[in-house]
Amino acid sequence: MSLYTFFGCLLVAYSPIISIFFLYIGRNPQHVLLMVARRSEKGLNIVSSNCHSPFNRTIFAFVTGFGYALTTSLVSYVSTLVESIGPGVMMCSSCPQATTFFVSAVTTSLFSLLHIVWMMVAFEGYTTIRKPSGILRALWVIISHFGASYATLLNSSETIYLGCVYAFVTCIGILAVSVALVALSLNSRSRIVRR
Repeated sequence: MSLYTFFGCLLVAYSPIISIFFLYIGRNPQHVLLMVARRSEKGLNIVSSNCHSPFNRTIFAFVTGFGYALTTSLVSYVSTLVESIGPGVMMCSSCPQATTFFVSAVTTSLFSLLHIVWMMVAFEGYTTIRKPSGILRALWVIISHFGASYATLLNSSETIYLGCVYAFVTCIGILAVSVALVALSLNSRSRIVRR
């Protein structure tokens, strides 16, 4: 059963990242270059296929967020994933029906998506930091990062029954609000382009 656990948790943790890479980032060599070696935005705009597009910054934020998400998910979960090959099974203390390996895989998957979206919201917030909306976006990234991180403490809680479910719901809620902020900024940019 340990190999089943290993491959199941591997796919749960890294499927979103792998899918995003092969469906979007891997198709464009410039995106792969940006993911591997971060350069200045001015230089990337010069070699961009559409150097005057207002969406370049959003694409750069997406790819940079992907690189950060990939790095953090590999660093934070690989050691736990390797332990799942062992002979024993560790059950999650707050969700006794789930293993710690599976709960950590879902958490890794959610945080990889959160890192991508947080980077996009942060880029938008930092470029418009002089406006109240920019300040609110930057604050959202900081506060929601703390909220999602503290929610994961519920995974190991022995006093709160099904604490991991509450942690997942909290992370999904934060992800939904962050995606809505990205969609809002993309919508406002598309209105500017249409004019």
